[in-house]
Amino acid sequence: MSRKKIPKIKIRAKATAVRHKPKRVYADVLRSLSKVLKINRDVSSPIWLSGKAEREEWGDWPIRLTIWNIFKGSGGEHFYNDLRLLCFQSDLIMLQEALLSHRSMDELSMEGFQGVHGCSYERADKLRDGVMTLARMAPGLDPKRVLCKYPEPVLKTPKAALVTQYAIGGGQTLTVVNLHATLIRTIKRAQEELEHLIERLPIGDGPLIFAGDFNTFTPRYFRAVAMTLKKLGLEYVPIPNDPRRAVDHLDQLFVRGLIIEAIEVDTRIHSSDHFPIRATLRIAPKV
Repeated sequence: MSRKKIPKIKIRAKATAVRHKPKRVYADVLRSLSKVLKINRDVSSPIWLSGKAEREEWGDWPIRLTIWNIFKGSGGEHFYNDLRLLCFQSDLIMLQEALLSHRSMDELSMEGFQGVHGCSYERADKLRDGVMTLARMAPGLDPKRVLCKYPEPVLKTPKAALVTQYAIGGGQTLTVVNLHATLIRTIKRAQEELEHLIERLPIGDGPLIFAGDFNTFTPRYFRAVAMTLKKLGLEYVPIPNDPRRAVDHLDQLFVRGLIIEAIEVDTRIHSSDHFPIRATLRIAPKV
């Protein structure tokens, strides 16, 4: 991968915020768990679309990327304010734990963005959990959602990956894989899950972003994930001065055919228990 030197980015935040991520509100967790005792894993239309992108094709400009597990939007109005801020500063946003209805999806698709939601499962109250990608450019080919091989260990809820593709000029296509991986306890199963997805996702051989919440809760687990993705030519993008604790290194960015100009963890955002990752990328010149 062609890459420029990544500059160090100063993050203006309180010291306590740098050391610790926001905590989940346990009452919200319990309410959410009560809704998944009965779920529909086989929805008829797993892809929802909303909004209108401001461009049909991306030119030779930087792509401002945000990766964020939004904890099902439980941050209320604070969450919506944070999302508006991130949209203003981004061209491509990859969300995990996007729990929504058709109406709330329209609310998440800010002006100038087209949203694509890939459903992991549908709850009894008809809300859908899954991954959502927002972009200022319209997706080209039909988006595709693929369920992960293994469900969550306790409640057996599935996780999913969403593939969207965008025209970026010069006859090239940017492929974006948005993943919320299963919380798996063994290295072997983690590798099997990624290989299961790779076999089923229309990844191609062009520029590729593969990012999201990988649940890489140990260094050994992370190394296994990185080695598996390296088979696709994907390179891990390290974050200089990463303020997250080792156990919080769950969200990752892997790229192929892109130049990384900057990357940071945004510790200003406290409406989820995950900090967003923000990066600036360019398409690498053809060799």
